[in-house]
Amino acid sequence: MPGGFIGEDQVRRVREAVDLVAAMGEYTNVKRAGGHHVACCPFHSERTPSLHIYDDGHYHCYGCGAHGDVITLVKEKEHLEFTDAMELLARRAGIELRYERGGDGRLPRSERDSLVETMEWSTRFYEQVLWSTPAGAEARAYLTSRALSEATCREFRLGWAPGNSALVEEARRRGIEIELLIRNDLAVDRGGRWNDRFFERVTFPICDRFGNVAAFSARLLPAAERRAKEEGRGVGKYVNSTDTPLYHKGATVFNLHRARGPAKDKGRLLVMEGPTDVMAAHQAGFTECVAVLGTALTGEHAKQLGGLTSGGGQLLLVLDGDRAGQANSLKAIRTCLAVGVPCRVAVIPDEMDPAELLADAAGGPAAFERVLASARTDLDHYLRVVAPRPYGLDRRALLALVDQILDALRPLPDRELLGLYLRDASNYLNVDLATLERRLAEGGPRPVAAPSAGSEAVAAAADLPELGADHEVVLHLLVRCPELRTEAFDRLGIEPSWLPPLWRTIVDHLVQHPDADSSALRLLAEDPAMAPMRPALFRWLGTSPDRDGITGSQDRAAFGDGRTELTRAAHALRLGRLREDLGRLRQDLRTSTDFATSARIGGDVTALLKQISDITGQSGMSG
Repeated sequence: MPGGFIGEDQVRRVREAVDLVAAMGEYTNVKRAGGHHVACCPFHSERTPSLHIYDDGHYHCYGCGAHGDVITLVKEKEHLEFTDAMELLARRAGIELRYERGGDGRLPRSERDSLVETMEWSTRFYEQVLWSTPAGAEARAYLTSRALSEATCREFRLGWAPGNSALVEEARRRGIEIELLIRNDLAVDRGGRWNDRFFERVTFPICDRFGNVAAFSARLLPAAERRAKEEGRGVGKYVNSTDTPLYHKGATVFNLHRARGPAKDKGRLLVMEGPTDVMAAHQAGFTECVAVLGTALTGEHAKQLGGLTSGGGQLLLVLDGDRAGQANSLKAIRTCLAVGVPCRVAVIPDEMDPAELLADAAGGPAAFERVLASARTDLDHYLRVVAPRPYGLDRRALLALVDQILDALRPLPDRELLGLYLRDASNYLNVDLATLERRLAEGGPRPVAAPSAGSEAVAAAADLPELGADHEVVLHLLVRCPELRTEAFDRLGIEPSWLPPLWRTIVDHLVQHPDADSSALRLLAEDPAMAPMRPALFRWLGTSPDRDGITGSQDRAAFGDGRTELTRAAHALRLGRLREDLGRLRQDLRTSTDFATSARIGGDVTALLKQISDITGQSGMSG
């Protein structure tokens, strides 16, 4: 940060130049009420406005006590330091800040500005590669196949990350500090040298509320995805930036800066799964669309989006019609219920996604609008998905289902609304309302699972392979420490096949959803197929992998953030697999009677021995 300070006269100038009502309108709907304005508070969930904005330039919430001016508002909502909030507001107002007792009095470019400018430069670099080089040809063909026009792709500033250190090398040529790339998660250390974080992927810029590029979501092309699956490599379709000083994935929504205005005008906000869905909808005239990228909908997401639709608007979850889309809808509903944000759910038919429906000859905008019109309320959708035929359940299974639904409703902050939801659930399930209220008050589910589900779980548990110590380390760290998953999958190359059968389900889920948080994993555990792994999954979520957990080390500093232990365990598992392969090859070599076959196997043995030597040399293990 620069030395010196920003004088009170400049603070006053910025405060007076930026309209508080307009700034508050970026976060919630504001209405005139007599001599001032009112709004539903953006700092807590509510349905009736309790925040008042006064003409003297301050606001006060009579519900939660939030109080301040426009600088306080931006500082709190954007998670900024005071100086950064001042700089952001000054830029919006066209004011050049001056900084007292600092040489010539000019405020040097802030650290945040440098990071923002680096992200802008990288976006232009990726754009140029996509549209102006042969390297972007396959990506251009893919975008065309998704029925996305060049104009739309350019509006959303798509690019192509070629990899091979192209971004890092170009930054060096232009005198851009490598530290800026690292802090923006644009460069990572691979094998002792800095390489591009994203390689051979289409880049989708993720912008903050003001349109500045803060992060990237990078999509693997379908052909590369197929090759990886054929080779048995688990790769995520999308790789997203990790948290940086500019980007907090649990609080950032794709395309919100564009969709905010149209959402207010149309009285609805559509939440989709991926960027191409949002772009296809935008291209078709549905400009009120956003997406949550690489993570489940968080409470912070729900509060932000709910704030834009408070006062009569609708928050619509428009999710894919496949099984994963249905699972995501249940997670999203539970999150919205927990923070008191009402939503509706529209399901795309025939296991299509929004982009496919909009491009379908029999679909198009009219069919998409019909899907939106058929959206169900949050509880109605939840009940129909988890209990499509409640009348066919035996009593034990019905009570287990009741407890699952009550668990979703329990966090609802509005107790009157909770009472109405309980009545709806009672009518749908044909269970007495008093029974629901009593079980809700008693605080949790009981062991009443249906005998069929229980017997399947017992049988599956009996077949559950025992985990080795290194398997335990890897699973514990991957489950508990989301920040290590990129390291695990991208650098260490950990694959689901490294784990015993059944346990691979957890790793495969994390490969596909590398940003899954604890809430998402707890919901995953509700899947009946996860029953035998559930106790271990909950234990890993609930215990820290520190020196008292998996390492056995008395030196916490040596354990660090888990990377050292993860690397050691990954090397051990890879080494074990290589030795198994080596044993099989040597057996084949002993039984081979054909010279050409023996020569080929001998070459494979030599290659495996080299890999084993490399690993043991890196990790200090015994070969």
